This record gives sequence, structure tokens and C-alpha cells, in this order.
Amino acid sequence: MIKRINNNILLTAGGTGGHLYGSESLASELSSQDYNTFLFTDGRVESLVKGFEIGNVKKIHSATFTNINFYKWPFVFIKLIFGFLSSLIWINKFKIKTVVGFGGYPTIPVIFAAKLCGLKIIIHEQNMVLGRANKLLIRLTDKLSLGFNDTAGIPDGYKEKIYFSGNPIRSDILKYKSAYRIFEKKNKFKLVIFGGSQGASFFSNTIPLSLSMLSGNKKSNLDIYHQVRPEEVQDIENFYGSENIKAKVSYFFDDLPELLNSSHLIISRSGASTVSEIAAIGRPAILIPLSHSIDGDQKLNALRLMKTGQVLVSDESQANSDWFYKKINKFMNDPSILKDMSNRNIPSIHKDGAKNIMNLIKNFE
Repeated sequence: MIKRINNNILLTAGGTGGHLYGSESLASELSSQDYNTFLFTDGRVESLVKGFEIGNVKKIHSATFTNINFYKWPFVFIKLIFGFLSSLIWINKFKIKTVVGFGGYPTIPVIFAAKLCGLKIIIHEQNMVLGRANKLLIRLTDKLSLGFNDTAGIPDGYKEKIYFSGNPIRSDILKYKSAYRIFEKKNKFKLVIFGGSQGASFFSNTIPLSLSMLSGNKKSNLDIYHQVRPEEVQDIENFYGSENIKAKVSYFFDDLPELLNSSHLIISRSGASTVSEIAAIGRPAILIPLSHSIDGDQKLNALRLMKTGQVLVSDESQANSDWFYKKINKFMNDPSILKDMSNRNIPSIHKDGAKNIMNLIKNFE
């Protein structure tokens, strides 16, 4: 393996699964090319961090002024200063040469520290709308890589910095990729329901009831994997049991990549990583954008994929239990609809995101 002069690469991401999954995918690609990867993030989802050596992951203090009362602003400043100073220390200790930011306010003190140290900087925008943190940091970056080639909200004057890479896809997602198998009524209808790294109470409040409306035969054909919040697990398990519906309910599925690839139908939110992964594996889905997502990015992500015909999209206000029942009942009556949806994806748009960002890093050498 060729030894690289500047092989210490820092990735920084906000503490959500959507941000971290992109960094995880890039870290895997970089490691295969003899790069050493480090991750600076916050402590919200430490259990989700994979693909990094334990000593290479550092928690960085950060905060946001959004939705914070004025009297709390001094505490925000203090946290950001601590995050900035600790980033400076770790960047110099690890001899970092290039930094890649994946969005979220925890990246702000890291990117500012990287700029002060004179490092090469890439920020990646995974959504259809440039995020607020990335909009602030675009002035400091050498390159802005995009998950979608028609991302909105990019200020004028930064055209020369833009590079369409596609969103990085986790290697585990692609590892289990397989041809879609149409549902046959003698077998089980595999339905995977998840609402992102933190779960979604909206799905817990609507989908179990919708499935209880199905006929007895259809209920017996169901094989459900439903991600819920930790405090909801017992109640949702009990409900499915009372309806004689086979269901595995959990707040986190370690084997989610495998479950997604073997599903007949996915129901989920529409974060950028989720949308890109669903596109990459070619599975039909129902997407319900988070109604209060910043800048409406989830809705734009979902509509982008809906144009291909691979997914259905609905606002929360319309997607009640009766709506879900009618859709699922229709799909089980005519599984060819889902098969047709699976054939309408365009995986080439998303499959090489990590490799493309790595090529940007190589160009800095």
C-alpha cells in the first residue's frame, strides 16, 4: 500500500444518524486507501459511531443560537469557545491535513479551528437545501460537495467551489443489496418502519392501528420490523400481540441495512441519508417528511425521489391510520405495484458519493 504524506483526515459531523452515516461511509473508503480517519462530533448518538478507532473519536462542545432565549446566549458562546479551543488542540496533536464537515452545528467550532490552522476544508451538503451551519461555513471551505446536483440555497459567488459528489452510502447498505423479490401471498409481507436515529412517535401513533384494520389473512402474512422510541417499545409490542401480528419492535436495529434490503416496503422519514440509501438499493417506500424539519429539507428530499416513481410521499396531516391502511392493503392485494416502483430507481445518482469525496481529498495532495 502506498504511504501517504498527509494521510490524517478529520471528519466532523453533527450528532444525528444522518450526519454520522455519511462520515462513516467516507471513513470506510478512506481506510481502504491507507488514510487515518478521525471524527469530531457531539455526544448525542455515541452508540451510532462505527468505523473509527476509539481513540480517534473526540467529543466537541458546541451549541446553537437557534430557538435559544437571549439570556442563554453567553452559555452558547462559552460552549463554542471550548469547542474551538479543544478542536485546535486535537487538530495539532493528530497532525490533521484535511477536514471534511458533514453538517450540523457541532461542525462550526471545528471548521473555524481548521481554518485558523490553514487546513484544506471540504463541507458536504447532503440535503436538497443548504443547511444553516454549512451556509455559515461556505466562506471558509475550499470545496462544497453536494448530495444532489440541484441543491437550493447556495449563495451567489460560490459556483467555483461546488462539486457534485452524491451522498456517501454506508458500505453495509450496499453489502446486502439484492434484487427485489415480489411478495407472494403464501409468504410473509416484510414491512420495515423507522423514523431515523431517534425514532418517530408519529409512526407509532398511526401505523399499528392501520395494520389492525387489515383482514385476518393479511395480518397473518405480515412480518413487521418497527423502530420506535425506547419508552414506546412495550406498548407497541403489546398492541401488535393483541392483534396477532408478527412484529419485532425495537428502538434500534443493528441489522437495519440487511432488513432494508430484504423488505417488500419501507415506511420512513425522508432525511437525506435515508432517501439516498433507499434510492441506492431500489426499494419501494412511503416517505413522510418531518413536518418541522429546518428549511423544509425533508420534504424536498422526498419529492426529489418521488419524481422517479420509486416512492410515495405524504404530509403528516394527510397520512392518518386510514390512509396507511388503504395504501398497505392495496399493495398486498397487488404486489406488482411495489415491483414496478422498485424498477423506477436511479441508483447511479448516489452510489459513488464516498469515492467522489475521497477524490477531492486526493486532489489536495
